[in-house]
Amino acid sequence: MRRPRALYAALLAMRVLLALSPSYIHPDEFFQAPEVAASDILGVDGVRTWEFTGANPIRSIVPIYGYSGTPFILLRAVCAALRLTGLVKADAAQQPSTLAVFWAQRLFMACLSLVVDWCVYRVIARRYPGARMLPTMLVLASSHCLVVFHTRPFGNAVASVLLALGFDLVSQIECALAQQQRPSPLLRLRQPFCLLAVVGVVGVFSHVTFAPFFLPLALVAGTMVVSSAWRGTVTVAHALVTLALGTGCAALTALGLVLADSVYYGTVRHDSRAVFGVSGTLTCTVVNNFRYNSNAANLAAHGLHARYMHLAVSMPLLFGPLYLLAVAKLWASVKRISRCFCTSSTTTGAKYSSSSSSSASPRSNGGGGGGCEAVDFTMLSACLSVVVGVLALSLARHQEPRFLLPALPGIILFTWRWHRLLPAYFWQLWVVYNLAVAGIFGGVHQAGVVPVVKYLADTSVARELGCVPLNLPNGGDNVVCAHTTNRRSSASDDSLALAFPRLKTNVLLYATYLAPRHLLVQNKQHRQLQARVAMTDLVSMDGGQVQAVLRASVLVRCLADPAADAQRMMVFARPSSSSSSSPTQDTARREAAEYERTLLVVPASTDLSSLLPANHSSSPSPFELRLLYSYAPHVNFDHIQTVLNGPFSAASLDVYLVCGG
Repeated sequence: MRRPRALYAALLAMRVLLALSPSYIHPDEFFQAPEVAASDILGVDGVRTWEFTGANPIRSIVPIYGYSGTPFILLRAVCAALRLTGLVKADAAQQPSTLAVFWAQRLFMACLSLVVDWCVYRVIARRYPGARMLPTMLVLASSHCLVVFHTRPFGNAVASVLLALGFDLVSQIECALAQQQRPSPLLRLRQPFCLLAVVGVVGVFSHVTFAPFFLPLALVAGTMVVSSAWRGTVTVAHALVTLALGTGCAALTALGLVLADSVYYGTVRHDSRAVFGVSGTLTCTVVNNFRYNSNAANLAAHGLHARYMHLAVSMPLLFGPLYLLAVAKLWASVKRISRCFCTSSTTTGAKYSSSSSSSASPRSNGGGGGGCEAVDFTMLSACLSVVVGVLALSLARHQEPRFLLPALPGIILFTWRWHRLLPAYFWQLWVVYNLAVAGIFGGVHQAGVVPVVKYLADTSVARELGCVPLNLPNGGDNVVCAHTTNRRSSASDDSLALAFPRLKTNVLLYATYLAPRHLLVQNKQHRQLQARVAMTDLVSMDGGQVQAVLRASVLVRCLADPAADAQRMMVFARPSSSSSSSPTQDTARREAAEYERTLLVVPASTDLSSLLPANHSSSPSPFELRLLYSYAPHVNFDHIQTVLNGPFSAASLDVYLVCGG
């Protein structure tokens, strides 16, 4: 018994380690929540995508603040506490580091993923006391779907957590209705029923794909209450009151979320001349989301897929052998129910045992018996949730595997009886599959983006840098800047040192995922920063277009000493310059100007020859690319063949300085 428990603890540790990994699954994990939350709470630069702009925004801000804003609020409180206690310098505590911001959101999601473990354990323990649950917990904790995808700030992962809470509440309702007392304890019934309604509304506002997964839970819960009133377990009045309370809680929760979104997006504002002190129109992001995704032209902009993709690709990718087990369990359940209806009509339907203990503890040693058993409504809701959710989302033409993350708790609960009966070859296949997928998506996939952003934040974002004019033949209007007080031998003496020139690093990203801007941790107020970063994505350009952008960029002098970059001595140039008549005027002009440089971020698997101009011996190349920084491993699936051919040379993300002369 100790070895399986130690294995489960090791799997939890692996979940934390993979949460801290810089792997990057999809841009939505940053741009659908953390970018906006960090911008609002930490006051840093962040990108607001089309989902948050325009007249009809489709993302509700309350769930985003809940799962992405909470870690930033806690981080800001920690920074304030450190500043007050004097454990760190005031400047360091006022603005958290890139790693602190990144790890805060990942660790919070890792903690949130534990809710799925907790709810699955509670549901099985409540419905089947004494059951052997360790195999089920090992299957759950070793699933890459939970270990990797649920530790990223995806709205779909949050929907999965809320659905797990929903299953726990459904099991509470079932146990409350199964009590011998008449009427059933109302508090034990109405409280979980109302909480289930609240969870359902919050889940839909978190991500609209939550709705088809939750619908069976709501229907099963309502059916249990109505059937209990029909049999007399509860009075009709109590059943109606319970249903009314649940409906009222759902309506109030929805109204509160709509009002919060309306205030946040500015469609409802304070107006002293209005009757109730406010004016404007309400914004319902769920309705806007449904309208947007109902338009085939909008879906085409994101990519159209075959309707069988979820069944043929997404489910096997997310669940691997567990998907086959679920299909087998579903087929066995259908055959058992059909045989039950054909042979024993007297035992069909839902039955509650006459004793409290037996009704709260359905038969736990089954797994495929041929007789008719009392309906386990919680497990029924788990089965229907997976079936209805997957089939409903398969009707949409735009399909992504992460949309099916809420299917995880349902599949685990629906197949739990079979987990202790699994043969050795299943466990071998399960371990190999999940290690491979977790290693890809949790270890190397686009893993260089976050470290590159950290490099840019460390080198190119600062409140104050020391800069001096560059003293080279035909050096032009270039300056050398550093984070230290050291001066290079190539610079003029300190009498010409520049006090506070404005410095801007233009970063061009090509053939890689979008870089999260909030991890630069640069203040929205650019005037508070002497050095800042501006990012431009060239994702839709071909090699020729990128080359044209590089030609038009600000070129700095290529230093003869490559060690200058290693010591973080950065060269900046003025976009345009004019001659000055005196050294004093020249120094004043430098201090008033904004100096720039251009960096190119590109995977090593990209053919750089397509980005460089043709080499003619008669004329020098207009620009060069000097490698400044490289991070490995970084795997880009668009160039997977190149990476496989040269895994040690092509599996990295590189940062180049665009320079000339």
